[in-house]
Amino acid sequence: METLPATDEIPRFAADRMLARLARWLRLLGADVICDERLDGAAMLRRARVEHRVMLTRDKRLRTASDVLYLEPDDFRAQLRAVLTRFPFNVYRHAFTRCSRCNVPLGRVARETVSARVPSFVYATQENFAQCDRCGRVYWEATHPARARREIDRLMRR
Repeated sequence: METLPATDEIPRFAADRMLARLARWLRLLGADVICDERLDGAAMLRRARVEHRVMLTRDKRLRTASDVLYLEPDDFRAQLRAVLTRFPFNVYRHAFTRCSRCNVPLGRVARETVSARVPSFVYATQENFAQCDRCGRVYWEATHPARARREIDRLMRR
């Protein structure tokens, strides 16, 4: 697969079960990534093709397929760099817009609606909240996104 020019459009991915951590990080960057740990590589590739997604895999048996990005490294940071090198997209524009667990786009929610679902310190110090409509997980701007942004900055400098 050839390298594509940088774009604001984010490719859609399917990650095999060996790349669950990479899938979560790509979701944090705003990428639409399915990852079903119940499916083996061949089954996930079939699903990826039906849904017109690029397959990300560590399965050597799938590495010759034209719609697969085979990732040799074990380290998720090296994997993430490989994906972003092959499919460059603006990692800052859509960061923190998807649920890292469910892959569903997050929706803004009124602060008052989450008061009983977040720690009191968080409620007292944060103004903006988002929620996943599928799993109900609540997100807010705090130290985790700041740490993730620093990690992204380090990855992008390399």
